[in-house]
Amino acid sequence: MKIGKTIVSEREKAISESERLKVRKKEEKRKKWSIAIFFAVLLLFIVVIAGVVINFANERKKNEMDIPQEKVYKPSVEIIDEDGSGYVTDKIKTAVGMLEEDFQGFGYKVTRAVVPTGTTREIDIYLEEKETYFKIHVDRNTAESAEDAVRMIKYLDSKEETATYVDVRIAGRAYWK
Repeated sequence: MKIGKTIVSEREKAISESERLKVRKKEEKRKKWSIAIFFAVLLLFIVVIAGVVINFANERKKNEMDIPQEKVYKPSVEIIDEDGSGYVTDKIKTAVGMLEEDFQGFGYKVTRAVVPTGTTREIDIYLEEKETYFKIHVDRNTAESAEDAVRMIKYLDSKEETATYVDVRIAGRAYWK
């Protein structure tokens, strides 16, 4: 240092102890505010995320309620198993229930359903006031089978023919005997 000069003289202004305390308090206040703002933004972010999650859960629950439950078709007619085993699958029961509904839509009533001997996927359907029965495959669409059967009824009535049975197991084809 040069003679006659002090540390304070090199500074532009000498800072007293009280001024230093004021500056320190301002810095602490600034830090507190920045921490408070950080937590406020974080809280806002958490609230927004929670709102989105709750909205998503409500929409999902609403969509699940909008899905129609699968209709259960239960046959009202007796299903006879010609084998005598008494084993009639749920698939056959459902098919007979659906066929009842489909034939009812065309104005016919199913009176009896028979599972022939030696078959597992075939049903013979008997209709009210009709001597002819219909051989129907369980795996085929029941509405199409019923429609083909009704077409055959109309065809046989127009030709004034009678048949013992009509086979409508193949789509778009019908065989009678």
